[in-house]
Amino acid sequence: MLYFFLSYARGDEDALVQRFYEELSAEVRLIAGLSRDEKVGFVDRTMQVGERWPQRLVEALGSCRSFLALMTPRYFQSRPCGQEWQFFAERTARFENQRQVDTSLLKPLMWIPAQPGRIHPVAQPLQYSSDSFGDPYQRLGVRQLMRLQRHSDDYRTFLFELANQIVSSVEAHPLPEHRRPVELQAVESAFHARQTANGALRLTATDGDAESMLVHFVIATSDREEMRDVREHLTVYGDDPLQWSPYRPPMREPLVEYAREIAAEHSYRSTVVEVEELSRSADLAARYNQILVLIVDAWLTRLPQRRQALIEQAAVALSGQQTAAAILIPSSREDPETREHWQALSRACREIFGGYTSDDELYWSNIFTHRAFEELLSQVLEVARNRLLKRSWAHRPIDSSMDTSPPRLDGPWVRDENNAEREDQRDEQ
Repeated sequence: MLYFFLSYARGDEDALVQRFYEELSAEVRLIAGLSRDEKVGFVDRTMQVGERWPQRLVEALGSCRSFLALMTPRYFQSRPCGQEWQFFAERTARFENQRQVDTSLLKPLMWIPAQPGRIHPVAQPLQYSSDSFGDPYQRLGVRQLMRLQRHSDDYRTFLFELANQIVSSVEAHPLPEHRRPVELQAVESAFHARQTANGALRLTATDGDAESMLVHFVIATSDREEMRDVREHLTVYGDDPLQWSPYRPPMREPLVEYAREIAAEHSYRSTVVEVEELSRSADLAARYNQILVLIVDAWLTRLPQRRQALIEQAAVALSGQQTAAAILIPSSREDPETREHWQALSRACREIFGGYTSDDELYWSNIFTHRAFEELLSQVLEVARNRLLKRSWAHRPIDSSMDTSPPRLDGPWVRDENNAEREDQRDEQ
């Protein structure tokens, strides 16, 4: 039986997390009276951004009896972590509604001390602190308890109390396994955008998230039915443009979701729209010092109306000097039809984007693997961010109590009826 599933943002000190997992597992075995070879927990260290969820991870999420979340700023920016959280939260919600109990099986833990505004609203109602864990844990978090030798006894106390809580709650509330097949890519992240009633994307963000830069992803492609008029290979398209998955196989995930995961891994927030919203997204990006990334399916140039609309939108969106915009044009090496026509498709894209194609830092074509896409997107986000920091203006709202009059170097002056004339004369000199 898996007593716990350990969820954390990959890259947050993986080796230290692994040590924590192994030491916690040993404590759980001891308290539960199990042999040293018994597997009592699960932690995944192998999955990278954009990869399919390993079957072992799906099985562990469906069978584990409790869920531990190591909270860091990056944890709440990670879409895979948000999906893991959401899946387990739905499991426990069904169980608690049936039994009319509060199980406390979802346990957030402070890997580093919780800063005001950095804990996502979805985690705030949950108990992530406990007097039994000790004051050093409240002040320092798990990471520092492990790293500082003088707190080794405090860490051992915390570890024992946590393991005891896990075993007690799991044995008191035997959570049933989730036996139905599930595709975790389809699970909504508890921390990210949700679909509203009208189909628009609503971004859920904390005050801390507002400090990170926003990326506007704009997808220029079409759906399966419209693409049927210009090409034969249609398995990469879906019922709407946002389902486009050019790297299928080996990656079945829609490209837009892959892009958002990559952005989140680099601490960027993001929104997604179709190409009809390109001008509006560019205007928002320019106005609020944000990044625009246009991801183009080169086959769109074979659809006359779509091509003309893209020309008109790009002419407006990419003309502003204050817009930090990148253009990425993926093409899979697994797609022989695209390879056969690539020269003409690439030329058509260059005709649309004109002089913008000379920007060899923000215009990238023929991105033929999902790994190359990840590398290039990470690169262009950094380039765009640096350009914004160099040339952007800070937009500071005027406070009603702020004195907006021009500063004077020869004051202060009291403008009353007696000296008003003299002051005006000084201004004229």
